[in-house]
Amino acid sequence: MALSELYTKYNRVWIPDEEHVWKSAEILRDFKPGDETLELQLEDGTEMLYSLDTSSPQLPHLRNPDILVGENDLTALSYLHEPAVLHNLKVRFVESKIIYTYCGIILVAVNPYKQLHIYGDAVIHAYSGQNMGDMDPHIFAVAEEAYKQMARNNKNQSIIVSGESGAGKTVSARYAMRYFAMVSKSGSKTRVEDKVLASNPITEAIGNAKTTRNDNSSRFGKYTEISFDKRYQIIGANMRTYLLEKSRVVSQSESERNYHIFYQMCACADQPEFKSLRLCEADEFRYTSMGGETGIEGVDDRKDMEETRRTFSLLGLTEDFQADVFKVLAGILHLGNVEIRNVGSDRSSISSSDPHMAAFCDLLGVSPDGVTRWLCHRRFVMVAETVVKPVTSKRAVNARDALAKQIYAHLFDCVIHKINAALQVPGKQHSFIGVLDIYGFETFDVNSFEQFCINYANEKLQQQFNLHVFKLEQEEYMKEDIPWTLIDFYDNQPVIDLIEAKMGILDLLDEECLFPQGTDQNWIQKLYNYLVDNPLFEKPRMSNEAFIIQHFADKVEYQCWGFLEKNRDTLYEELIDTMRTSKFPLLANFFLEEEPGGVGSKGIKVRPARPGVKPANKNLRTTVGEKFRSSLYLLMETLNATTPHYVRCIKPNEEKMPFEYDSKRVVQQLRACGVLETIHISAQSYPSRWTYIEFYSRYSILMSQQELLLTDKKQTCRTVLQRLIQDSNQYKFGRTKIFFRAGQVAYLEKLRLDRLRGACVTIQKHVRGWSHRRTFLRMREAAVVLQQYVRGQRRIRKSVTAAALKQGWAAVVIQRYWRGYLTRQIYRTVRSSSIIIQAFTRGWIARKRYKKMVEVQKALILQKYARAWLARRRFQTLRRLVHNVQLSYRCQQLRKKLEDQGKENRGLLERLTGLAGAHAQGLDKLHSLEAQLGKSATEKTSLEEREKKNKEDANKTIAQLQQEKDRFIVEKQDLEKKLVNEGVVVGLSACRVLERKQKEQKDVSDGQIEGLTFKVEHLQNENNQLQKLFQEKMSVNDSIGQEVTRLNQENMVIPELKQTVSELQRHKQELEDQLEEQARGMTGRHNHNQAVITILITTDPQTSVFRLLEQHEQVEKEKEEVERRVEELEEVLRRQKNAETEAKARFSQEASRLTAENMDFEEQLDMKERLIRKLQNKIKSLQTSEKANQTPAPTIPKEYLGMLEYKREDEPKLIQYIILDLKPRGVVVNMIPNMAAQLLFMCVRHADYLNDGAKLKSLMNAIISGVKKVITDHQADFELLSFWLSNMYHMLNCLKQYSGEEEFMKQNSPRQNKNCLQNFDLSEHRQIFSDLAIRIYHQFISVMEKALVPMIVPGMLEHESLQGISSMKPTGFRKRSNSIYEDQEVYTISSLLQQLNLYHITMSQHGMEEGLVRQAVKQTFFLVGAATLNNILLRKDMCSCRKGMQIRCNISYLEEWLKEKDLVQGTSAMETLKPLCQAAWLLQVNKTTDDDAKEIVEQCSELNTVQIVKILNSYTPIDDFEKRVAPSFVRKVQGLLQDREGGSSQLMLDTQYRFQVTFPFTPSSQALELLQLPSSLRLGFLTRI
Repeated sequence: MALSELYTKYNRVWIPDEEHVWKSAEILRDFKPGDETLELQLEDGTEMLYSLDTSSPQLPHLRNPDILVGENDLTALSYLHEPAVLHNLKVRFVESKIIYTYCGIILVAVNPYKQLHIYGDAVIHAYSGQNMGDMDPHIFAVAEEAYKQMARNNKNQSIIVSGESGAGKTVSARYAMRYFAMVSKSGSKTRVEDKVLASNPITEAIGNAKTTRNDNSSRFGKYTEISFDKRYQIIGANMRTYLLEKSRVVSQSESERNYHIFYQMCACADQPEFKSLRLCEADEFRYTSMGGETGIEGVDDRKDMEETRRTFSLLGLTEDFQADVFKVLAGILHLGNVEIRNVGSDRSSISSSDPHMAAFCDLLGVSPDGVTRWLCHRRFVMVAETVVKPVTSKRAVNARDALAKQIYAHLFDCVIHKINAALQVPGKQHSFIGVLDIYGFETFDVNSFEQFCINYANEKLQQQFNLHVFKLEQEEYMKEDIPWTLIDFYDNQPVIDLIEAKMGILDLLDEECLFPQGTDQNWIQKLYNYLVDNPLFEKPRMSNEAFIIQHFADKVEYQCWGFLEKNRDTLYEELIDTMRTSKFPLLANFFLEEEPGGVGSKGIKVRPARPGVKPANKNLRTTVGEKFRSSLYLLMETLNATTPHYVRCIKPNEEKMPFEYDSKRVVQQLRACGVLETIHISAQSYPSRWTYIEFYSRYSILMSQQELLLTDKKQTCRTVLQRLIQDSNQYKFGRTKIFFRAGQVAYLEKLRLDRLRGACVTIQKHVRGWSHRRTFLRMREAAVVLQQYVRGQRRIRKSVTAAALKQGWAAVVIQRYWRGYLTRQIYRTVRSSSIIIQAFTRGWIARKRYKKMVEVQKALILQKYARAWLARRRFQTLRRLVHNVQLSYRCQQLRKKLEDQGKENRGLLERLTGLAGAHAQGLDKLHSLEAQLGKSATEKTSLEEREKKNKEDANKTIAQLQQEKDRFIVEKQDLEKKLVNEGVVVGLSACRVLERKQKEQKDVSDGQIEGLTFKVEHLQNENNQLQKLFQEKMSVNDSIGQEVTRLNQENMVIPELKQTVSELQRHKQELEDQLEEQARGMTGRHNHNQAVITILITTDPQTSVFRLLEQHEQVEKEKEEVERRVEELEEVLRRQKNAETEAKARFSQEASRLTAENMDFEEQLDMKERLIRKLQNKIKSLQTSEKANQTPAPTIPKEYLGMLEYKREDEPKLIQYIILDLKPRGVVVNMIPNMAAQLLFMCVRHADYLNDGAKLKSLMNAIISGVKKVITDHQADFELLSFWLSNMYHMLNCLKQYSGEEEFMKQNSPRQNKNCLQNFDLSEHRQIFSDLAIRIYHQFISVMEKALVPMIVPGMLEHESLQGISSMKPTGFRKRSNSIYEDQEVYTISSLLQQLNLYHITMSQHGMEEGLVRQAVKQTFFLVGAATLNNILLRKDMCSCRKGMQIRCNISYLEEWLKEKDLVQGTSAMETLKPLCQAAWLLQVNKTTDDDAKEIVEQCSELNTVQIVKILNSYTPIDDFEKRVAPSFVRKVQGLLQDREGGSSQLMLDTQYRFQVTFPFTPSSQALELLQLPSSLRLGFLTRI
């Protein structure tokens, strides 16, 4: 069908509009060839005439049917053109709040400027493992496709993320890398994936800045290679950067900022680690305040700095390296504040006291003089000499800025190099996925060198994209066996040649840069001269300083000013040499000379057009353009060697408003990013592609009855298409798909809509006819009835006269009186009868009441006497009980007192023994002291005698001396007389000699006297010490006396202690004997104590020493006092014996009184005797069993005890046959469920019966280990897990049922109670079995879920369970890879029910308890509901009214299955499906009025706000008869939902959630003694007891 034939009435078209780019209009009259105008009506009701060119009429673009609008893939649109793409994106973005859309192989991502709940870990897990078309478009779907193709095809992949600044490229690349880190976790300690993600904050800090279009704009290109090993786990990463915007370091436009890292440092200037950097506020530095704004709303630079430093540390970059980086950055800021002043017209200078210059030089370790000199001077090397020439302040400022840019560029490269080194992990790279985050096509009012390089890169990427698209198209056509025809498309190779070929723009630019005197003006003139004939190059009419290039996206005008300077990247050699001499190693390494042939020389070498002059500046040898061209060549080589995936980021508006759509801005970006080119290529061939199943399901309504009867659906589709579309060139039949040209699907949709509209009209016609006929028949029937009544009334009026009326009234009066008479007669008869009946009845009642009263009175008398008798008996019983209790209590108290007294007596005896020992020691000490004292007395006597002798000798000596003195005096007088003549001097000397001799003799005698005096004092001190020791002895004797007194007082309570008798008569004599023995013992001990005390007291120390002292008489007195005290103690003991005699008398009286009361204990004695006999019987039975073990019994007992006997060495064999080798499908196992548990428990009972703890413990441990081994070796075997879950549950119940605890024995039979465990408490083993059962249950559920997950979505969502209600829609390039469309197994709701039925049958065969089955079913239904709901939330094509009907129908099938299996009650399985039920109801309910909104809020109680809004936004009509949900209605519902309290804000349900499993106690009626041993189990070594 020709496209012009579709321009008919009621169809809609797109016409150009200045404000909205395109606007919609409806055709009012069919178009006919030759018409000059097209009558249209705009959406606001305005009619207009659209002019057409009659020679070659360019008809406006047709608008797609509403059914095709909002599709996930733009290539699914029937009409592929710019307005259709623009409108589809707008509907999805504004109305459905969906930011991702496919356009063939491209993912279009529109920046929402708002945080969305679509990036959580649950969403990542939902997309993991899914094919790209299975879910809604998402960056995770692209990442999963790349990861899957890498693993499946073993080929490297690339994700190319492009777009203009502010479109969200960085965020998209970050989410892609986060996806890879999540799905390919290495599990190693290095956590490489965390390091890969941690590199983003660092690169954003040093490479991102605020621009007028974006607060976090990447000012460089980045290609990150994420390396994987053979297991496809991340082992490292590598990053390559492109074209850093160095000019931003020294200049920013209005409302823009420098790189984030500078502001982060300034925000932390007050921190200790930044004090040495001498930083200030950001607005005080020139390089950070040029844009005017130093802050960003909602951004905390201080916190960002903490995150940057944290990621530095996470990557393993040392604190020293971080400090060096911050030093360099601070130095750049200080360098920007250096003031350069003019000195005259051609000179400049820097003040030597400039603080910023000093800070720069100190931080970076360079010479201030060298930097100052070579910023303001330049050296020229001539042939014969070297000249240093000053430069102007402008050139000096340029040199300063060039130095700052160069240092920052080197620092950026250094940090990237360090990051790459940190991301390298030992291990061989097997494959990689590259994520390219690069700038999109840019065009501004003023475009310079940076925009030229960016657009050049985008031209190369667009060329690679076109080739890839054609390659995929060709593969698709070849796969479907459709002839491939060349398509006319835009080839941008001429533009690339214009830029990079010989004598191209870059070549001429490099040539001009070689000349020292080269200028931008000379270069632009060369461009005009050499490229003026190129059609893609233009010269502006009104300018000689710009040029225009026709890029693939648009024409761009570039201003030539600054091209040469930026290409040269000029920096004076003198400044470089100064930096090389820096004492700061990091800075010095930046400016080291690169060796020839190094890494930097790798790349393309493009020869200039003519030989150039060797430049003086070494840095000009490699220009920026040449470096960029080489790196771009390497990038294209990498991309061509990988499979690319494209993400195009779109910025919807300039104001950064959430979900605001500016059509002008969007269409510019769509033209620039290649989306429209993709659409153009697709539209040239067969853009719409349907599988045969899709076509048959969608357009079966257009088929005739004969065509529907054909069994071959492919042939049916061919026949229908040939009949509907006559032109065979408009479609092609492939192997699995039908290819349509543009507009044909819309035509088929129009035919389908017309057929549906006609069918609706026919149905309406018949329904209205039936309704009108029914109304007419009812009206006619009512009219006939009315006519009957009216005619009857008229006939009556005609036939009745006056006489007849009088007779009639008279008859009525007579009838009235007669009826009254009859009624009164009847009343009287009834009344009299009633009175008689009442009289007899009342008499009978009175008599009956009297009899009852008599009976009650007699009963009361009987009750009185009975109650009195019972009360007396109860009183007597109570009194007897009280007496017994009192007797027991008293006996207990007496026994306790006796024990306490015995303990105290033992303690006193020990203390007395200790005191005796201490006293003996004291006596020994006294003996020693007496000996010492005697010795001292002897010495004293000898000393006194010696003293007397010395005194006598002294007196004699003194007398002799006196005599000699007198003699000397006489001699002196004689000498004086004789020597008068000899001289006075001689006489005086002689006198002096005599005096000296006398003095010496006097001193000797005085010393002897002092020594004797000291000895006397020493003897007196020793005497005092002896007196003190004697006093201590006396105090010890006093304490012994006090202790004896206390013992006498305590002995007074011996009669009370002797009252401790037993409560039984047979213990009375023994207690008396014990008391007598104790009395004798106490008497003996008392006598012993008395004797000891007497000995201690009577044993006086030797008094020979004390006779020498004055205290001897006092000692004798104290001795007499002690003897007197001993006599008093003897008197106390005699009184104590008398008290004991009296106590015995009282004891005999009390015993006689207790004899009568002890009779009540005879029954207890009997019971104890019976217990003893029972224990003796058990001992005999145990002895018999031991004998039986030694000698086998020749006969088999007739009655079995429900136990299995086995030998200890047969335990491994028991575990092997019953646990390890047992198959769940055995005949015996199916006939007797839980047989394994019962056999094992019978063995446990036997070990308990033998009271063999070691055997029991060994068996229990072996059972647990064996079961663990089985479930570990068969982790995916559902039948085996079900079997052992049932048996472990039954084993747990057996351990409870036969534990002997009352709570578990209530439902046991008497025989089962006899079989209870007797000797061991297995409660700890019950807990171990419970834990093991929980482990098996979770493994059991995991196996069920693993088998069910592939069936849930196809069975619950994709299968059309309701015949005649199809929800299929056209799809685009991203076909669903569902099993419905492939030659594989098709899962339906029946498949799901069959699998559930299989599970239920297996659990029932294994005898699993009903409560446990219900818990498993509940967990399974939760998985079905959660997985289905999550898929609905992530698939827009599932959100339709018809799909809601299908889901509700499938839920009803599940409910019927529950009823069939009798699992509705007690499972709460349907409760777990409530969220899914409410979602299905939400898809079907009306969504228009306020009442609808309130009803949705009330009914959807199990869905949270995020889920409800997501479903409403994703609602997609299947036919034109349905309407989309208005955004205002969604906002209304969202407003009502704000009042909800609590609730989760997560979009997805957690499919890994597990309900807590419980094991309720369920007793078994199976009699263990009746269980037979199957011969097939080879258990001959077991013996039934």
